[in-house]
Amino acid sequence: MLKTKPLVIVSMMTSFLMVTSCEDPQVVPRSRKTTTVTETTQTQTSTTSTTLTNLVYEETVEGKTPFSTAHDWDVGSWDYALQFVSSPVYKGAKAARFEIREDQPLVASGKRSEITIVKGAAEGVAKNMWYSFAVYFPSAGYEYDSERELINQWYQNGSPATSLRTHKDRILLESGNTTGNRKKYDVGAITKDAWHTVVLHFIHSFGSDGLIEMWYDGTKKLTIKGGNMYDDILPKWKIGVYKSAFKTPGSSDVTRRIIYFDNIRVGNDKSTYDTMNPGL
Repeated sequence: MLKTKPLVIVSMMTSFLMVTSCEDPQVVPRSRKTTTVTETTQTQTSTTSTTLTNLVYEETVEGKTPFSTAHDWDVGSWDYALQFVSSPVYKGAKAARFEIREDQPLVASGKRSEITIVKGAAEGVAKNMWYSFAVYFPSAGYEYDSERELINQWYQNGSPATSLRTHKDRILLESGNTTGNRKKYDVGAITKDAWHTVVLHFIHSFGSDGLIEMWYDGTKKLTIKGGNMYDDILPKWKIGVYKSAFKTPGSSDVTRRIIYFDNIRVGNDKSTYDTMNPGL
């Protein structure tokens, strides 16, 4: 049975006002500080929770101002770039939908729709950290492509020393402590139209004491020892989608990328796999 979506009003501190209805994409905020979402049929709870002592950040996409406490947004002003939708969702009533297109304008010098969740020591990033989220790759919008894209970046000084990428319908983790020694690690095949859980444990380090552990859909896939950041300040963590191939029209097999995220968490050294698992 077709269900009518509740009317959503997006109100900003500027004079801009948008009203949408019926479609799953329900709101397209542009500012992390000035956008609020009001549903006429539902009272939403706070979008960010830090009630657990192990959590540095948590985004459930359920509140009135999703990602309002994230460090920064690199998101276009057009309607499809970032939307909060009622389907598909991993938990609760909403998920975040990111989309980029080959013909879109540049955002921060690239074809991207990304949110920087936390940045460096000032926002709780320490040496021993955990990161987790649920992710969904739609078959219509994330088709096979011979050119890769980024969906997570641990970004420092112009590029990520460690990143999570997709390429030819597979998930890859790329990591090293210089731009010349980054290695690619195959995590597994992407199953479309299904939610997947990702948990990563980092010992952020330029040296041999560095560590990355990664779980995908509840199974531990990787244990990587050694340097995983540049000899620089601690990284910032970005999620969303960025595709460098879109800057060269015709070089990719596709012309758009759509990806969904839900239940995003950042944990400190008190975290464990169980406290960070998005499914728990």
